[in-house]
Amino acid sequence: MEELYRRYSAMLFNFLCSLVGDPAVAEDVLQEVFIAVWKGSGSFRSAASVKTWLFNIAYKRAVSWLRRRRDLPIDSVVAGLVEQGVETTALQNLQIRAVQRALMDLSPQHRAVIELALFFDCAYAEIAEILGCPVGTVKSRMSYARQHLQSLLLAGGQIDRLPE
Repeated sequence: MEELYRRYSAMLFNFLCSLVGDPAVAEDVLQEVFIAVWKGSGSFRSAASVKTWLFNIAYKRAVSWLRRRRDLPIDSVVAGLVEQGVETTALQNLQIRAVQRALMDLSPQHRAVIELALFFDCAYAEIAEILGCPVGTVKSRMSYARQHLQSLLLAGGQIDRLPE
């Protein structure tokens, strides 16, 4: 357990922050994740990677929390989206905040697809396993999420278009 926590807790925390929008809540959900891992260690299938299994548990716990809490503020700052040490300017900060707000406007399912693909370098097959849906669904969610993000950012004058 100690090794799992050391290796994956920061990654899972950042993922949870992006889904729930609040670092304090993400910490609580992360603890729930590792309790579930401890209790459910016998259910781990060696066909899946440990990373995929952990992200699946984290995703389910975050969605469960979101269902219990429908009054999330849209303006929540998503912690962990930008690595520390990146040169920041006022313009970059404004663009980052615009993207964060746009991400928070997506449904948890669409936000999870974007987060897992872009920030956690998961392949579509891994994302499908984490979210418990077919790869085709992941692809359609990704397409919808990109279109929705682009329309939000275009409307705010933040971008001309998303990169391919």
